[in-house]
Amino acid sequence: MSFERRTDSGLVVATLGLVLGFSPILAEGAQSEAQVRGKQIYLEGMSPSGGDMTAIVGTGGVELPASAVPCSSCHGPDGLGRPEGGVIPTNIRWNELTKSYGHVHENGRRHPAFDEGSLARVLRTGLDPAGNRLDQAMPLYTMSEEDMADLLAYLRQLEADRDPGVEDDQVQVATLLPLRGPQGKLGQAMAQAMHGYFEDVNNLGGVFGRRVELLVVPFAATAEATLESLRLALEREGVFALVGAYTAGLDQPVLDLLREEGIPLIGPFTLDPGDEISDNAAFYMYPGFVEQTRALTDAALDEGGGEAAALMIVGPEGGQVDRLVEAVQDQARARKAEAPLAVRYPRGEFEAEVIAERVAAAESDALFFLGHQASLERLLPALAAQQASPRLYLLSSFVPRPLFDAPPAFHYRIFLAYPTLGSDVSPVGRAAYAQLARDHGLPPDHLQGQIAAYAAAKLLVEGLRRAGRDLNRLGLVDGLEALYAYETGLTPPLTYGPNRRIGARGAHVVAVDLLKKSYQPVGGWQELR
Repeated sequence: MSFERRTDSGLVVATLGLVLGFSPILAEGAQSEAQVRGKQIYLEGMSPSGGDMTAIVGTGGVELPASAVPCSSCHGPDGLGRPEGGVIPTNIRWNELTKSYGHVHENGRRHPAFDEGSLARVLRTGLDPAGNRLDQAMPLYTMSEEDMADLLAYLRQLEADRDPGVEDDQVQVATLLPLRGPQGKLGQAMAQAMHGYFEDVNNLGGVFGRRVELLVVPFAATAEATLESLRLALEREGVFALVGAYTAGLDQPVLDLLREEGIPLIGPFTLDPGDEISDNAAFYMYPGFVEQTRALTDAALDEGGGEAAALMIVGPEGGQVDRLVEAVQDQARARKAEAPLAVRYPRGEFEAEVIAERVAAAESDALFFLGHQASLERLLPALAAQQASPRLYLLSSFVPRPLFDAPPAFHYRIFLAYPTLGSDVSPVGRAAYAQLARDHGLPPDHLQGQIAAYAAAKLLVEGLRRAGRDLNRLGLVDGLEALYAYETGLTPPLTYGPNRRIGARGAHVVAVDLLKKSYQPVGGWQELR
């Protein structure tokens, strides 16, 4: 098994790190068994030996499992503490706790430096080394002597416990790409674009003095083998984050694996990221089918006069169409519009004339069609025969061929949603890409893939900068969550947040001009309301 890195000479070569079963990144700073156990207690509030571990919370003395309020929930995986809900947890890194001159807190509380004994006491009783009571927001923990010793062993080492892939002078990230087969040229072009951008960043000093190194994990012969290759890379090669990956067809398994390993995913190249990804560290750039469908619903309602518009949905039963139908209905409900009428048909049993009669009878202003293009091409003349020409709304990914042969009655009445258009690339972004292409010999084809990979790499670097010098995954996630209308120059503006993991939530809407046989953008980027 081999993964690919770029050498200083610019060549892509195979590394035998996994074959030899050795990774220098993981070999350094290995934890003792006590520290490994203590880390579990710190992060999860659970005893590795299965012993009882509880927490007493608040002035009322509510007793909870320690797993409900582990140390990391307030102080963070890095021990630095992050304000939340008006509470400001302290920095509990060992160097901070054991400062020889002690501590003076903002509320005037003073105490000498901690040692292991006084730290164990404060965890159990809430009393600092001077006997002062800590804020009631600090839980009191009960655990065995063995578990306490393991926790203290880990706290001594906490600040040196870096996330995988992070060194003083570099951070290693990975991507997952097809390098052979039908999509091989696309994957190679994406890898080349990211390598080139990171090389430029590194030549300017990197990010806080760290070089960004890219490990390319190639697709294997099967989906199962590809996931296993990715799993081995994450376990053995020291990977901080996954960036610019091609996950189409593997989205959910990849998300499940990354969630299991606690690894962020930045800007993958995929047709549809789905709409249930806010509970993990995946940051997508482009909208999926649900977001595009909601944007189309807004466009249909705006064109039809708002809440009085009569919408209709036609599509096959089952599969992803179910959630797209729900998306139209939910968006209409949010806009206080009339509930759309949904007409579903068994897959493979599309009857164009029957559907056309129902559409004509409903007298709907707008029709969402969520079936195959072959069915659509049968429906359009059937609608024309019924003298029905509602505005037609489609997802571009469902319509791979031009619609210029549609009946004339549908001139400028067919609208498609696109996740991105060439107009998203600003003049500055276009010039930057052209420079990157010249400097690194990027191929002239697969431009959409290259742009997506380049934008993902830029998004990662912005997140690394916002995470700061003391780099960890939580800081990267926090940094990306703080982005608002971030301009990559290559995509629509990207905005993220704790409950938002798709940067561009909306779509471009284009109309089909049957006379000029062209697609005409309507109103620019349409952000979801």
